[in-house]
Amino acid sequence: MREALYTARKFKGFTVKDIATKLGISESFYYKIEKGLRNPTINLAKRISELLEKDIEELFFDEKLDESSS
Repeated sequence: MREALYTARKFKGFTVKDIATKLGISESFYYKIEKGLRNPTINLAKRISELLEKDIEELFFDEKLDESSS
């Protein structure tokens, strides 16, 4: 699960339906992105980050990758 994405959405007060509607995508597709089952295009990731007012890296960067590259 992309915890940062879920947390940012909840902090902004958006439901999955709200954010999917604002992005013009299905609720199912957004839900899969949030659960880590699908990856958004870079354009969609940028739109999500702008909507949630967070950096792309903060929402989508996997800390495990950072730890393993040290």
